[in-house]
Amino acid sequence: RLLIVLLSLLSNGQAQVLLQQRQPSLTKRTSSTAVIDCKVEGIDDFQDAYIHWYRHIPSRAPERLLYVTSTAQISYDKDSYKDKYHSSKRGKNTCTLSVKDIREDDEGTYYCAYWQSHRARRS
Repeated sequence: RLLIVLLSLLSNGQAQVLLQQRQPSLTKRTSSTAVIDCKVEGIDDFQDAYIHWYRHIPSRAPERLLYVTSTAQISYDKDSYKDKYHSSKRGKNTCTLSVKDIREDDEGTYYCAYWQSHRARRS
C-alpha cells in the first residue's frame, strides 16, 4: 500500500484565495489510481485560472508536475509525466489530479497551487 499525504498551498499571496484538499492523506494499493481533489475558493473566474500540481519528497525540493491552463489544456513539466498524471477542472471550483498505476515511489506530499498573473497596463 502507498500513503500519499495531501496539502494545499495558497501561493498567490492573497488571503482571500483558498485552496483546500479535503483528504489529509490517502492510501492506495499498488497498480491502482489515486484521485486528489483541490477545491478553490475566492477566484472570480475559476475556469480562467491556472492550477498547478506539485509533489514533494522529504529531503528534496518540491517539483511541479503539471498545470492546467485557462483553456483546460494540461502542460506537463516532463514528457514522462503524461502517462503518470492527469488533471482536469470540474464544476465551478474543483481541480483533480489523478496519479495512475501507483507504485511505492509515488509516495509523497502532493500540493495544488494557484497564482495570479499580473500584467502591466500601458496607457
